[in-house]
Amino acid sequence: GTQALREPAQCTVLVVEDNAINQLVTRGMLLKLGYRVRTADNGAEALELLRHESVDAILLDCQMPVMDGFATCRALRAQPKYVDLPVLAITAHSHSGDRERCLAAGMSDYLAKPVKFEELRLLLHDWLLS
Repeated sequence: GTQALREPAQCTVLVVEDNAINQLVTRGMLLKLGYRVRTADNGAEALELLRHESVDAILLDCQMPVMDGFATCRALRAQPKYVDLPVLAITAHSHSGDRERCLAAGMSDYLAKPVKFEELRLLLHDWLLS
C-alpha cells in the first residue's frame, strides 16, 4: 500500500512466555530493537490482556502450562479482530513437524529457540514494518 512505513516505536509486541528468563531475554531484545513490549505468562493471561489492550504482534511460546501456544492461537483466530494479527510462534522444536503444527494452529510464522536477535529483528521487520 501507499501508507508510510511504521517504526518499531509505533508497534507493541506481546511476549507470551512462561519461562521468566526467556521472557526477560526476549523482552530485552525487543526493547533494544525499539518496540514497545507487553508480557504475559501464559495464553490465558494473554487473552485477558488483549481484552483491554491492542497489540501489533504476538510472540507466542508454544510450550506453556495453563494454555499452550497452539490453543492460544486457535482462540485468537476464532475472533474476527485477530484474524490478521501476526502471531509468531517461538518453538523449542525446530524439526519439520513443528512448523506444520504452528501453521495448522493459525500461527503466522515461527522462530526456533533460543531466539536470536537478528532472526527476531528480520521476522518482526517483515511482519510489522515492511
